[in-house]
Order: sequence, then structure tokens, then C-alpha cells
Amino acid sequence: MKKRVLVFAVLMLFAMGSAVYAGQFGPPEPAAKEGKASLGVGYFYYSAKYKPKDTVNFREFKGAQNQAYLQLGYGLAKNWEAYLRVGAADDKAAPGFETTDRSGIKSDFKDGYKPFGTIGVKGVFNISNSFGIGPFFQASLYSSYEDSTSGRVSTGSSETQTVKVKNPKEINLGIGLQGKIGETIIYGGPVAYWVKNKTEWAGKLGAGTVYTATGTNTYVVSTTYKEKNNIGGFAGIRIPLSKSLNLEVEGQLKSRFSMGGALTYAF
Repeated sequence: MKKRVLVFAVLMLFAMGSAVYAGQFGPPEPAAKEGKASLGVGYFYYSAKYKPKDTVNFREFKGAQNQAYLQLGYGLAKNWEAYLRVGAADDKAAPGFETTDRSGIKSDFKDGYKPFGTIGVKGVFNISNSFGIGPFFQASLYSSYEDSTSGRVSTGSSETQTVKVKNPKEINLGIGLQGKIGETIIYGGPVAYWVKNKTEWAGKLGAGTVYTATGTNTYVVSTTYKEKNNIGGFAGIRIPLSKSLNLEVEGQLKSRFSMGGALTYAF
């Protein structure tokens, strides 16, 4: 049975790695023992729906990120761990640009991998040898992203659009429940989350044409985007590959479904 679970988890991890904010939370039980460290490497595919504060100039969109990272954990006390995660993530949005009455303008926003950082803390209170519960806190800060596209408006004038997504931020706060089958841990629970960024759209028309809103050939507007809803859930499994090496696979359901996996070595 354990072998079948391991094979299934490994297949999911490799499938997600070939797919196209946040990162996984893991079980309440820390990977690092008290006074010792753990080192992990992971991948997470994050997908979400976002809504703007300014609903006149901006629309809701679906966003996605591929995140690859390294994580260093430290056992603060018995059953408590703090961790630092550093990595790189890209950014995608659909739709990302205004295409109405335009030709040659692409629809989707896309920018490549840039650095991000995450800090977190979690712990577990063991109710019995096979069941535990514990809180966690995780916060992430991402780089700014930018993309441009060019085409023509209905009058025939050229137009260049530029979208900037400035330092997306995310906070997660939740409760994890875990059950043990031997050394394998199955876990899950609710999570409250807050995700937002400031987005700027800038348009520039060719000579001889002006935007009605400004009376000039340039137009710049900005707004704050937030991920839809604030309550979600997560579930996952931690499988020991050896005494010190563990495989974790986790899924999250917030505004959309996200999934990831990690390998963690405890010293």
C-alpha cells in the first residue's frame, strides 16, 4: 500500500512540473527537529481569479504562476519551525491587454521568472500518536512584472500598451490537521488568505490620434487587484523516502485550484 501511494505521489509531482502566489504549506508537523535545520526544494503551480477596485477601466482576470524555490527551515522549539523560502516565479494574466476595436494587440500578459521570498512559521499539538493539529502563518513578497504589446486602433493609428504589476503580496493564516499512518502524514485544513497588487495600464497612440479621456496621445490608469474570496482549503501528503528525506505533494483550493510538491531533507 505504501509503495502504491509513493508511486502515485511521484507521478503527480512530475506531472505538475510539466504544467504550463503562495506555495505549499505542508503538514503541521515540522520537517526540522528542535535546534536543527531542514533543506527543501520545491515547485508550485499557482492559479487564481482577481478582481479590480476600479471596475470602469479594469476587468477581472485569471492569473497563474510557476514557482520554483529552495526552503531553509529551523526548529525553534519542540514541534515548532520557522522557515525561509527563496526562489523565482513567472507571471501570467488572461486577459491582460485591451483588444476591443484593435488589431494586432495580444490578449494575454506574460513576464518571465523573477525572484520572490517567503517567510513562515508553523507548529503542531499532538492530540495522540496518530493525530495532531496546529496553526501556521506564511507571507510572500514577489518582484514587479511588466509586459507590452503593439498594434492598431480602429482609426488606423498605431498603439503601444504597457502593463506593470507592482510587487504582489500575499498573506496566509490557517489551521492544519494531520493523521499518521506509520510515518506517512495525511493533512489538510482551512486557510484565510489576502493577495493583492497594484496594476498600471499605459497606452500611447501614434501621432495625430488622441484618447478621448485625456485629449492627448497618452493614457495611464492604475488600480489595486485582489484575489477573489478570502477563505480556502488545502490537503496533502508527506511520504518518507528515507529516515531524513521526505516527499510532499499538496493541493489548494482558493479562488482556483493550485498544486505543488517538494523534497525536504532534515539534518
